[in-house]
Amino acid sequence: MTPEELAAAADPTILGNYLAELPQQPHHHGPLISIREDEFQGHHIVIKTTYEITVDGAPLTAPLIVSNDGQVHSHALPTYEFLSATDTIRALIENFPADFPGGDGPGDGGNGGHPDHHGHGPGHKGGV
Repeated sequence: MTPEELAAAADPTILGNYLAELPQQPHHHGPLISIREDEFQGHHIVIKTTYEITVDGAPLTAPLIVSNDGQVHSHALPTYEFLSATDTIRALIENFPADFPGGDGPGDGGNGGHPDHHGHGPGHKGGV
């Protein structure tokens, strides 16, 4: 591909039209299954994990991928890596609030939407 062809293909209108014409991935229904495989000291390891995720009782349809090193990825946030499925779901809620109606939104506990890492209960008064 020449630089001119690459520049033309990267034009937002052309690229947008191309992407819009691609077949859409079907929405996943039911539990999400992650299969990770590894070879270690002559042994073949297979780890099959099933995730059944709901938010406010509704099933989550965004596919999650867990890499061999345990990082969690979501197609909805392709440039992000998370340390846990919980962190991934929190990021989805934060980045796509229209898809998760209700809730308290940011600032729900005075921590800017972040969990309380200090172990203080709801009746705690005072600083960190």
